[in-house]
Amino acid sequence: MIEFSHSKSLRKGNRTIYMKLFLKLAWRNVWRNKRRWIITFLAIAFAVFLTVLMRGIQLGTYDYYIKAISGSYAGLIQIQKEGYLENPSLRKSFIYSDKLKEILTSNSDIIAYAPRLYAEVLISSGGKSYGGVIYGVDPSSELKFSEFHRRIKEGRFLNPDSMGEIVIGDKLFKNLQISIGDKIILLGQGFDGALWDMKFKVVGRIKLGYTELDNTVIFMNLKDAQEFLSCENRVTNILILLSSIDKIPSVKASLSQELKDYGLAVLSWEETMPEFKQSIDFDNATGILFLFFLIVIVAFGIFNTVSMSVLERSNEFGICLAIGFKNKDLVLIVLFEVIFIALIGILFGNFLGFLFNYYLVKNPINLGGKYIAVYEEFGFEPKFTSSLKPRIFINTTLSMLFISIVFSLFPLYKLYKLEPLKGIRFT
Repeated sequence: MIEFSHSKSLRKGNRTIYMKLFLKLAWRNVWRNKRRWIITFLAIAFAVFLTVLMRGIQLGTYDYYIKAISGSYAGLIQIQKEGYLENPSLRKSFIYSDKLKEILTSNSDIIAYAPRLYAEVLISSGGKSYGGVIYGVDPSSELKFSEFHRRIKEGRFLNPDSMGEIVIGDKLFKNLQISIGDKIILLGQGFDGALWDMKFKVVGRIKLGYTELDNTVIFMNLKDAQEFLSCENRVTNILILLSSIDKIPSVKASLSQELKDYGLAVLSWEETMPEFKQSIDFDNATGILFLFFLIVIVAFGIFNTVSMSVLERSNEFGICLAIGFKNKDLVLIVLFEVIFIALIGILFGNFLGFLFNYYLVKNPINLGGKYIAVYEEFGFEPKFTSSLKPRIFINTTLSMLFISIVFSLFPLYKLYKLEPLKGIRFT
């Protein structure tokens, strides 16, 4: 038993010695044909750099769009009555209680939230009537939550103490042919099912950049909306902003647990804006496909380098086999060569990608010329930013390393099948 343990320990020690020897041989072999391996290293580094840069810009820009759109119109997370998403109605409004406010305020990941009351109404002025959508908002909350107050084109936004005042979408304002200070009449069905009408004073014209909203939106103080629609202390939605988009799953799970007895649904922006999510997924898939082709092209370069390296050293490998080396030992040495050069290129490419992405995070690219008008029309700043999410570097590293090894398997297999005599006779 003692002899067996000693023999096992000896074999393990020998394997460690051999492994160190193989690593040393592989490192020296990398530099035997410097030109070929340097070209391969630069190709890998360039592919990794371009992948990290493009993925960083993609994900960073997505985050910017998500925050810009979700921040004002849907929230990163939204609380609503169960079934409201499928069939929006005042009948599916809920009490905006102090307990609910306490739950939201106590969550450290929530940086702002905004209660809202939505309802469809008829708006009339001077014989002209159009359909509209009331946005009952709390002006104090909206200052922290949205940028509606910055989209005013004429007049002003609502004040916290506003009473009997409204702000109207740009196109709706023009269709009604009214002026700031004019009074209009709203007609809508209240929570109790009765039809109610009320006169309001127009104090502002707002341009959100979305045709549908600019044609229909009517902002009014939440208290006015609740009174007009007989919805005392009720809201249809609570929109929530978080300190980070990555916090969505944990905050959603936490709120769902706390609100499970209230009959309320906690939804993420993906659920409330599925079309927007689909457009991002499509663009993301297109970008990944392009980067995949780029990596595959580089992988063929790796395949060529390893194949030529094995082919040129067939005579050397044949002699090694003749003096006692095993095929698997030679395969392991060449595999280490591939891993060395791949890791060097990957690390260098990641380093360059990190520097460029860091610069873009701190100094977003501001677009000029015609792009300014186009982006501002839709309520965005004309800029591109980036991201430093760890998964960008991890996924790129693992993908490039995996493909480098896979595309080396065929020449490694030929080396594994090489016979000593054939190798020695190779010229």
